[in-house]
Amino acid sequence: MTTKLSHTEKINTVKVTSSNVISKFGDILFDYVNSVFLSSVANGGLWLSLYQSSEVFISVIFNFLGGVLSDTGNRKKIIWHCDLISGLVCILLAIFIPHVFFIYAIIIINIILAIISSYRSPAYKAVFREIVQKEHLNQVNSVLEIAKQVIQITGPIGALIIAHFFGNRFALIFDGISFIISGLLIRKLTILSAPVKKKSSKKTFSQIREGLNYIFHNREILIIITFSSIVNFVIAGYNLILPFSTYAFSDSHLKAYAVLLTAESIGGLLGATASTLIKKTPTTNKLLFLIFLDGLALMPSERIYHLSHSIILVAICISLFNFFLSIFNIQFMTFVQVRTDMNYIGRVFGTIFSVAILFMPIGTFFFKFAFNLQNPNNYFVLGSLLTFISIITIILNTIFKSKN
Repeated sequence: MTTKLSHTEKINTVKVTSSNVISKFGDILFDYVNSVFLSSVANGGLWLSLYQSSEVFISVIFNFLGGVLSDTGNRKKIIWHCDLISGLVCILLAIFIPHVFFIYAIIIINIILAIISSYRSPAYKAVFREIVQKEHLNQVNSVLEIAKQVIQITGPIGALIIAHFFGNRFALIFDGISFIISGLLIRKLTILSAPVKKKSSKKTFSQIREGLNYIFHNREILIIITFSSIVNFVIAGYNLILPFSTYAFSDSHLKAYAVLLTAESIGGLLGATASTLIKKTPTTNKLLFLIFLDGLALMPSERIYHLSHSIILVAICISLFNFFLSIFNIQFMTFVQVRTDMNYIGRVFGTIFSVAILFMPIGTFFFKFAFNLQNPNNYFVLGSLLTFISIITIILNTIFKSKN
């Protein structure tokens, strides 16, 4: 087994990473510009809620269709065409939409971009199998995650500067150009092992059903998708309570939310870096164990603060939490990319994205009513849930394995 990427694989990795960085910055810029604009108008809270929620249920439906298209079409072309259309939509919004219709246009265009993204995302994750060898997927996924973490730290600052000095419309034009450049980089990828795709006479919904049937009959993939969906549900609770950390740890001299956000970024970056050192293909139980460690890292947060009154020590827990979560996310993607038949990989990722999108808002609403959001004990509850879910799933997986 080769451990180093070939020259072609390195070039592909540079292209796909550059594309991802440019695209990610464009997303940050688009969301920042539109969120600032909508929050400044009359009934801004209502418009911002519509903007943030409009894509959720649409994405759930269209991710399945995107998965089918990925498995039946040319993935590289799908990504390029999606990026090109997204770029043109942003540029047209910036140049031609009158200010009086800008609010409505932003909501409608955000829905359009969500639909386009639903077709793009399964193809994007599936194309990795075509541009690098199986044994190098984890390395490439780790590099992408490192780049993603860096842009998440630096991106908001860049977005703020562009919006402040050049204005909203220029920022949207810049965003549109970033989409097109991102697509051009994907278009230039060298395909190493494209699957032979047979034209199917089956209808779209038959192919969706076929993809779901593949998942249900593949025990390892079914277990890990179900598990990750439940984890997403719990993580939604974590994402909900984190902005209230300044109130939960109210007697800290430092702004708790700012400190914990920084800790998140550091943990995510270190986790992505550590993941590059993992050479073996992940197993189901290894993935489950990562979330077990994730829960353990989160559980002592409140107790540590109670004993020390140090938000920095709590930040270490948060950093460790994101360290293990980052490794899990990378290894999860690698696991699916390696274990899934190339004829179904688009539909599998389409299902993953749909389920993830669906479970996050459900989790947010559930924990909003279940929790006092300013209670620091929430961290212990969520950490305990993650460890409990992991232990139960490990036991069930072991039982299934022994029966087979």
